[in-house]
Amino acid sequence: MSGKRDVATAKVLLIASVVLLTLAAAVAQDAEPKDPVTGKWGSDGLTFLDLKFDGKSSVSGTTIWRQGSYEHSAPIKAGSFDPKTSVLKLEGEAKRPDDVTVTYVIEGKIQGDTVTGTFKFGDAGGDFTFRKQ
Repeated sequence: MSGKRDVATAKVLLIASVVLLTLAAAVAQDAEPKDPVTGKWGSDGLTFLDLKFDGKSSVSGTTIWRQGSYEHSAPIKAGSFDPKTSVLKLEGEAKRPDDVTVTYVIEGKIQGDTVTGTFKFGDAGGDFTFRKQ
C-alpha cells in the first residue's frame, strides 16, 4: 500500500511543480519591461516613423517625410531613447522636395502609445503628435 501512496504523492508533486514553474514563467514575463519604442508611428493612417529599439538606449529605423504628394524615406543616423525619462531623439539627413539634402532632428516624449514633440527639418520646424499604429 505504501508503494502506491508514494507513486501518487510523486505524481501530485510533479503536477504541482509544473504548475508552479508555469506560473513563475508567466509572472517573470509580465515583469519584463515592454518595448515602448519599436513600431510604426504616425497620424491620419500615414506612417512617419518606423522605429526599432535595442532595449537599452539605441533607436534605429526610418523617417518618412511628406509634403503634399512628396514622400521621402530617410534612415535614422543617430537615435536614442531614455527609458527613465521616456525621451526620444532622432537625427539624420533627408531630401526636401527641391532635392536638397538637409539635416533633421526629432525630439519627443513617449507616453503610452503617443509620442509628442518637436522637429527641425533644415530651416523648417514644428510640433507633432504621432500614435503607435
